[in-house]
Amino acid sequence: MGLCQKLPSFSCELRILQAQNVDFKSSMGNFFVRLHLSTGNNKGIQLNTRKISPTSSPFWNESFSLDCLGAHDVLETLKQETLVLELRQSNTAPVVGKILGSRLMGRAEIPWKAVLERPNMVLEEWIKMDMASGRVLDGVKQSKLQVEIKIQVPTLAEMENRRRRENRMRLRNWDDCGCKQGHQCYSAEDYDIFALGASLEAF
Repeated sequence: MGLCQKLPSFSCELRILQAQNVDFKSSMGNFFVRLHLSTGNNKGIQLNTRKISPTSSPFWNESFSLDCLGAHDVLETLKQETLVLELRQSNTAPVVGKILGSRLMGRAEIPWKAVLERPNMVLEEWIKMDMASGRVLDGVKQSKLQVEIKIQVPTLAEMENRRRRENRMRLRNWDDCGCKQGHQCYSAEDYDIFALGASLEAF
């Protein structure tokens, strides 16, 4: 049965700017960054940046924007999760007529708690990437990835305005959930972090 209530929401913008000190293989393909976001209930979302030519200092300046809905304690739940970033290089060498996926070059984790506890919930940093081999060689600089993460929670007035707009759009369909109060209704299964991402844009 649906749960009829006004749900808080927040928006999240993830921007991948550039990387430095990347040790790449010229015989392989393009670079890209893969992001893993937990949505709760052992589910997740995987996002990839566009692929660019290999260089020691790749530059993306690419953003992903998500609008998220959830239960009242969704931000507290998010504090327990981690954003995983992977620097990868495409594999262009065919093996038995097939092309392998990609080679992991570096990996980093950012606890969402570190973002949520920042002033204005904005993190802008160079993140050190752990080498895929698990060790850093002498004389080799560690790869870094420049990222920006911004989380915005709307005011009560903004939430109310959004609820009114959505109610007007759904007014003709309120019989579908059996609610005659003009509420926006979600089932219990919908309370996953990021599972209700209304907009996902990469540019």
